[in-house]
Amino acid sequence: MSTRKPKASRIGPRVLAVGFLAAVLGAVGAASPASATITLLEYVAIGDSYVSGVGAGDYQDEECYRSDNAYPVQASDEIGEKLWFNACSGATVDDVLADQLDHLTDHTEHVTIGVGGNDAGFSSVLTACAGTDTELCLGAVDGARAYMTDQLPQSLDDLYTQVRDEADRATVVVVGNPRLFGGDTCQGTLAITPEEQGELNAAADLLAETTAAVAADHGFDFVDPRDAFAGHGVCSEDPWILGYTGTLESFHPNEAGQDAYTDLVVPYLKYC
Repeated sequence: MSTRKPKASRIGPRVLAVGFLAAVLGAVGAASPASATITLLEYVAIGDSYVSGVGAGDYQDEECYRSDNAYPVQASDEIGEKLWFNACSGATVDDVLADQLDHLTDHTEHVTIGVGGNDAGFSSVLTACAGTDTELCLGAVDGARAYMTDQLPQSLDDLYTQVRDEADRATVVVVGNPRLFGGDTCQGTLAITPEEQGELNAAADLLAETTAAVAADHGFDFVDPRDAFAGHGVCSEDPWILGYTGTLESFHPNEAGQDAYTDLVVPYLKYC
C-alpha cells in the first residue's frame, strides 16, 4: 500500500463538485422515501509502462507494475472518476487490443492511451546503444524508424478504431513519450554517447509525430510531453526520467515525471 501523501494541488474542482452533489443527494434521500441512483463516471487508462508508472515506485503488482504514483491514478482522483487502470509494463499495441479493452463501454467518459514504443523495439534499441558499438546502435535506431514509418501507423489505426467502437461516447486522449536525453553523459547513460543520444531523441520525435498524426485522423487529442520534459532528461540537474538502474525501471519517468504527466493530461480530461 502506498504511503505517499496526497498532493494538495491534485484535488480539483471536479472532485469537490462530485462530493457536494453526493452530500446533497444524501440529504434528499434521508428526507424522502424516494431513492436516487448515482452512476459514477468512468476513466479507462490503457497502454504500456509509461502509463502504468514503471519508475515511479509504490507498485500495486509485480506483473504490470501499476504505480500508485502513475498519472492515471492522480488524474482520476482529480477529475473524480472511477479508474479502470489496465495499462501494463511491456505492452504492445496487440497486447492492448487483446487484454486492455474489457472495461470500455458506451458509458466510459474518458480514455487515455499510451503505446507504441515497445512495438518499435525501444528497449532493444537502448540495449544496443548501451554498448560501445556505435554502428550497432545506429542500425538498431534505423530499424525502429523503419517500423514506425511502415507498420506502426496501421497498428495504431486499428487500436484507435477499436477504442472508438467500444467507447463511442468517450473523450479519448492519446499521450506521447518524451525525449530521454539532453546530450550529457553520466553513469546513468552507460556508454550512450551524445551522438547516439541525438539519434535516440530523433527516433522519439518520429514516434511522437507518428502517434500524433494517427490520433488526429481519429479526432483524438494528443498530449505531447517533449517540451515539458526538456531540461529534465537523464543526467539533468532535475531529472524526471531515470537513467540506467539495472532494473526494468531504467529510462522511465520517476515520480516527478509522472507528476508532470498529470499536469499535462488533466486539462484534457476536465469539463469546461
